[in-house]
Formats: sequence, structure tokens, C-alpha cells
Amino acid sequence: MFFSSRSRSYRPLSLTPQEVIDSESDDDHKAKLHETSRTVQSVLHWPLVIVIFCTFLNLLLVYTPAFLQDSSVFSDKLITRKNVHLLRRPSQYMRFDEIARTSPPIQREFTSFPMSVSLVDYSAPSHVFNDYLAMRTTRAGTISPDDRKVHVTQTVSTIFQFRAIDWGMENCELHVAVPPMDRPTTLALYRLNATVPVDISTLSFNVRPPRVAKIDNIVLGQDSLDWHRKLSCVTDDVLVFELGCSEDEPSGSCDIEWWQAHKDTAPAVYMIQRSTV
Repeated sequence: MFFSSRSRSYRPLSLTPQEVIDSESDDDHKAKLHETSRTVQSVLHWPLVIVIFCTFLNLLLVYTPAFLQDSSVFSDKLITRKNVHLLRRPSQYMRFDEIARTSPPIQREFTSFPMSVSLVDYSAPSHVFNDYLAMRTTRAGTISPDDRKVHVTQTVSTIFQFRAIDWGMENCELHVAVPPMDRPTTLALYRLNATVPVDISTLSFNVRPPRVAKIDNIVLGQDSLDWHRKLSCVTDDVLVFELGCSEDEPSGSCDIEWWQAHKDTAPAVYMIQRSTV
């Protein structure tokens, strides 16, 4: 004989008053545990939120300056020797203009030498000269001394780069000092259009800065010559000059050459800076 498999619902037995109290106490305890658990979970979530926020803030601080930089200056996002001059040069002379000074100013001066001397050749417009002629071998290896070759012919000219340095020394005087020559020769001195240093590792006639003005013709003869011309030079300015043969010189008659030693004023092309304040 088989009984029906349908289970009958059970009805709880009547609870005693103490069991009712105990049951209500258990329910309150469970409710408190649940509320405590929710509070703990809420408290545990906050550190995670703070960590995520700090990470996002750090990433924002790292990458935002890159987007704010001028794309024309940092197009490749890297600073190299070729574009380092585009970085802003902070002033070393902050608030110097507020210092009380004597009037008229005390005259001071110093000699400034070119930061580079380079050759370019009209007959080989893509040729880049290097300083291998002055290199010598030492125990430390092959070195290139400070002496630089100055050479001027009908096709070869020499480019000199200066930087005006120091504060309140903005009266500049360019000098060209040359020893006696066997025959009269006329050189031409030009100012080139350059406001930043020229990269001498790639400098050739084709890529040299254009001429903006002819400063003067310099006539060499049987006596020593110290030609000079006053120029205005603002602190940190780059001044670039080209020394070549005059266009009026007969073919083959212009050929001047010397080695310009570091901090020697003859023979040399150098600059004297004098005080303005």
C-alpha cells in the first residue's frame, strides 16, 4: 500500500512566553549583525576609493604637463643636444635692477671669445667641416683642443658665434685682430640672422643662417690691424658673424688663414663687453 508523496505543511507548535522572548532577541541580534556588516563593508570601500582617486590624480599630474607644452618646441617629446637651446633659460640675475647703483655707472669690461668657430664652403655647399685637423692623441684618447682654424678664401668663409653674458654688460664691441699681410686684402664681415646657437655638427653653406647686413669691409695690409665696431647686445643674446672675402677681390688674391687659440686676442676675432649700469 502506497502513501501519497505530497508532504504536508508543518505548523509550528505554540511557543512559550520565554521562547518568544528568546526568538525576538535572536532576530534583534541578527539585525544588528547585518547592520554592522553593512557598516564595515562601507568603511572598507573608502580606502579603495581613496587609492583609486590618488592613482588617477598622480597620472593626471604626470601627463598633463606634456600636453601643455608647446608642440612646436617639443614635437618629439625628447630633449636632445640639437633642441636643448629651445628650453627657457632662467635668469641668474633676478631683481638686479632693483639694486641701487652709482650714476654714471662704474666702467667695467671683459673679453668674450666665440663659443664656436666653423667653416663653410660655397664650392661644396653640403660639406660639413669638422675639427679633425686640430685633433691629437693623448693617454685619455683623441681630443679636440680649443684652438680653431680660421680660413677665408674666394669660396671658404668662417662663422663665429658669440653669446652676450653677464648682467648690465650690454655694450659690446666686436674686434678683428690680424697680423701684417704680404699683400693688401679686403675682407667682408657680415651679421647673420640667428637668435639661437647654430648646430655646428650639421653646419654647411646650404644651411647656414642668411646674411642680414654687411657690417664693414676690413682692409688688411703691411701693418697689424685691430678693427672694431660697437654693437648693442642684450644679456643672453646670440650673435653670429661671417668673415669672408670681399666680392671686389680679384680671383685667387684672397687667402687668409690662422689658428685662433683659446683666450688669445691676436690673431683673433673676439668681443669686449662693457658695463651699462
